[in-house]
Amino acid sequence: MKIYIIEDEIAIREELTQLLQKYGYECSSSDDFQNIGERALSSEADLILLDINLPYQDGFHICRYIRQKSTVPIIILTSRNTDFDELMGLNIGADDFISKPYNGQILLARIQKILARTYEVQANTMLVHKGLTLNLLNVYF
Repeated sequence: MKIYIIEDEIAIREELTQLLQKYGYECSSSDDFQNIGERALSSEADLILLDINLPYQDGFHICRYIRQKSTVPIIILTSRNTDFDELMGLNIGADDFISKPYNGQILLARIQKILARTYEVQANTMLVHKGLTLNLLNVYF
Protein backbone atom coordinates (compact mmCIF):
# COMPACT_ATOMS: atom_id res chain seq x y z
CA MET A 1 0.00 0.00 0.00
CA LYS A 2 1.20 3.49 -0.89
CA ILE A 3 0.96 6.48 1.43
CA TYR A 4 1.57 10.05 0.32
CA ILE A 5 2.80 12.35 3.09
CA ILE A 6 2.03 16.08 2.87
CA GLU A 7 4.18 17.55 5.62
CA ASP A 8 6.47 20.56 5.39
CA GLU A 9 8.59 19.75 8.47
CA ILE A 10 11.36 17.57 7.06
CA ALA A 11 12.12 15.85 10.38
CA ILE A 12 8.48 14.83 10.89
CA ARG A 13 8.16 13.71 7.25
CA GLU A 14 11.28 11.54 7.60
CA GLU A 15 10.07 10.14 10.93
CA LEU A 16 6.71 9.22 9.40
CA THR A 17 8.39 7.67 6.36
CA GLN A 18 10.68 5.52 8.53
CA LEU A 19 7.81 4.37 10.73
CA LEU A 20 5.53 3.52 7.82
CA GLN A 21 8.25 1.80 5.78
CA LYS A 22 9.13 -0.32 8.80
CA TYR A 23 5.58 -1.69 8.61
CA GLY A 24 5.68 -2.33 4.87
CA TYR A 25 4.13 0.82 3.46
CA GLU A 26 5.58 2.56 0.42
CA CYS A 27 5.87 6.30 1.11
CA SER A 28 6.31 9.31 -1.11
CA SER A 29 6.20 13.07 -0.62
CA SER A 30 7.31 16.32 -2.21
CA ASP A 31 8.78 19.70 -1.32
CA ASP A 32 6.75 21.38 -4.08
CA PHE A 33 3.95 22.75 -1.94
CA GLN A 34 2.61 25.02 -4.69
CA ASN A 35 1.36 21.93 -6.57
CA ILE A 36 1.06 19.46 -3.72
CA GLY A 37 -2.56 18.51 -4.38
CA GLU A 38 -1.78 17.51 -7.97
CA ARG A 39 1.36 15.66 -6.86
CA ALA A 40 -0.58 13.72 -4.24
CA LEU A 41 -3.21 12.68 -6.76
CA SER A 42 -0.68 11.73 -9.44
CA SER A 43 1.15 9.52 -6.92
CA GLU A 44 -1.86 7.16 -6.97
CA ALA A 45 -1.47 6.70 -3.23
CA ASP A 46 -3.84 4.48 -1.30
CA LEU A 47 -3.96 6.99 1.57
CA ILE A 48 -2.81 10.58 2.19
CA LEU A 49 -1.44 11.95 5.46
CA LEU A 50 -2.05 15.70 5.45
CA ASP A 51 -0.78 18.49 7.69
CA ILE A 52 -2.83 21.68 7.97
CA ASN A 53 -0.08 24.28 8.44
CA LEU A 54 1.65 24.32 5.06
CA PRO A 55 3.26 26.93 2.82
CA TYR A 56 1.20 28.46 -0.02
CA GLN A 57 -2.12 26.77 0.87
CA ASP A 58 -3.36 25.30 4.10
CA GLY A 59 -4.27 21.64 4.44
CA PHE A 60 -8.00 22.43 4.44
CA HIS A 61 -7.71 23.86 0.93
CA ILE A 62 -5.68 20.85 -0.22
CA CYS A 63 -8.15 18.43 1.37
CA ARG A 64 -11.04 20.10 -0.49
CA TYR A 65 -9.09 19.97 -3.76
CA ILE A 66 -8.25 16.27 -3.39
CA ARG A 67 -11.79 15.39 -2.30
CA GLN A 68 -13.26 17.06 -5.42
CA LYS A 69 -11.20 14.74 -7.60
CA SER A 70 -10.77 11.54 -5.58
CA THR A 71 -12.12 9.36 -2.79
CA VAL A 72 -8.63 8.42 -1.57
CA PRO A 73 -8.65 8.24 2.25
CA ILE A 74 -7.19 11.33 3.94
CA ILE A 75 -5.95 11.49 7.51
CA ILE A 76 -5.20 14.96 8.81
CA LEU A 77 -2.12 14.82 11.04
CA THR A 78 -1.50 18.24 12.55
CA SER A 79 -0.36 20.24 15.55
CA ARG A 80 -3.60 22.21 15.35
CA ASN A 81 -5.85 20.59 17.90
CA THR A 82 -8.95 22.70 18.40
CA ASP A 83 -12.42 21.24 18.07
CA PHE A 84 -13.03 23.71 15.25
CA ASP A 85 -10.02 22.41 13.27
CA GLU A 86 -11.11 18.79 13.75
CA LEU A 87 -14.71 19.55 12.81
CA MET A 88 -13.62 21.55 9.77
CA GLY A 89 -11.31 18.77 8.59
CA LEU A 90 -13.94 16.08 8.91
CA ASN A 91 -16.63 18.24 7.30
CA ILE A 92 -14.54 18.95 4.20
CA GLY A 93 -13.81 15.28 3.59
CA ALA A 94 -11.00 14.00 5.79
CA ASP A 95 -11.53 10.46 7.04
CA ASP A 96 -9.74 10.99 10.35
CA PHE A 97 -8.02 13.70 12.37
CA ILE A 98 -4.98 13.07 14.56
CA SER A 99 -3.21 15.71 16.65
CA LYS A 100 0.55 15.95 17.05
CA PRO A 101 2.38 14.74 18.94
CA TYR A 102 0.98 11.41 17.81
CA ASN A 103 1.45 7.88 19.10
CA GLY A 104 3.00 5.89 16.25
CA GLN A 105 1.15 2.68 17.08
CA ILE A 106 -2.22 4.44 17.22
CA LEU A 107 -1.47 6.16 13.90
CA LEU A 108 -0.61 2.79 12.36
CA ALA A 109 -3.79 1.23 13.72
CA ARG A 110 -5.94 4.02 12.28
CA ILE A 111 -4.18 3.77 8.91
CA GLN A 112 -4.69 0.00 8.84
CA LYS A 113 -8.39 0.29 9.73
CA ILE A 114 -9.11 2.93 7.10
CA LEU A 115 -7.20 1.02 4.40
CA ALA A 116 -8.89 -2.27 5.27
CA ARG A 117 -12.35 -0.72 5.28
CA THR A 118 -11.79 1.29 2.08
CA TYR A 119 -10.15 -1.37 -0.03
CA GLU A 120 -12.18 -4.33 1.28
CA VAL A 121 -15.29 -2.58 0.01
CA GLN A 122 -13.63 -1.94 -3.35
CA ALA A 123 -12.43 -5.54 -3.62
CA ASN A 124 -15.99 -6.77 -3.13
CA THR A 125 -17.27 -4.62 -6.00
CA MET A 126 -15.33 -6.45 -8.72
CA LEU A 127 -16.73 -9.56 -10.35
CA VAL A 128 -14.39 -11.63 -12.52
CA HIS A 129 -15.59 -14.50 -14.70
CA LYS A 130 -13.68 -16.13 -17.59
CA GLY A 131 -11.43 -13.12 -18.09
CA LEU A 132 -14.26 -10.57 -17.96
CA THR A 133 -14.15 -8.04 -15.13
CA LEU A 134 -17.23 -6.11 -14.03
CA ASN A 135 -16.77 -3.19 -11.64
CA LEU A 136 -20.09 -2.87 -9.84
CA LEU A 137 -19.29 0.72 -8.88
CA ASN A 138 -19.14 1.75 -12.55
CA VAL A 139 -22.24 0.03 -13.93
CA TYR A 140 -24.80 2.31 -15.54
CA PHE A 141 -28.34 1.35 -16.45
